[in-house]
Amino acid sequence: KGQGLQPYQMHERWSEIQSAGVFKIDGQLYHLDSTDKVFLLSDVDEFYGQLEKIFKKSSNDKQGQWIVSNPCFEIWLYYCYLNNPEKDLKCLLSEPVATRSKKMKALGPMLVAGGLNPCKAFELMPAGIENSRNHYGADEQGIPVMLATQMHEMAQYLLDTMNKNADEYLEFV
Repeated sequence: KGQGLQPYQMHERWSEIQSAGVFKIDGQLYHLDSTDKVFLLSDVDEFYGQLEKIFKKSSNDKQGQWIVSNPCFEIWLYYCYLNNPEKDLKCLLSEPVATRSKKMKALGPMLVAGGLNPCKAFELMPAGIENSRNHYGADEQGIPVMLATQMHEMAQYLLDTMNKNADEYLEFV
């Protein structure tokens, strides 16, 4: 409750949406179109086992794409603002899995005045993409290694999509 869906739940819900072709959010009905792209965002946290099983069973889903961050989404925000995880985030490597995300969230205000603000990070996406790519690695299961995220893939898709229409992203920034 209040934490969103676990990977198993997300996978099940996405399968239902694909089968039905429709879904509701707050009573509003939406139709899944063949041109829609759906990103399924998950932290690794304690969900490694769930993600591993899902990825083993997953087919080549062109419309739905998993975006996983290790340990959590805030690693993406970190890369939007900073680029020295070996120094700045070294303490996370010895942190127990159960508390890594909480520790990562607590580090934000210590690293950046005002913290790792996701609203301001939107304008920093190009730096985040580059920094995330430079520090990206995945294990044999395709799950990002510690201090890595696949958010650069989603961010690049968003930038490319927005810039196809009169450089909307560049104009916004």
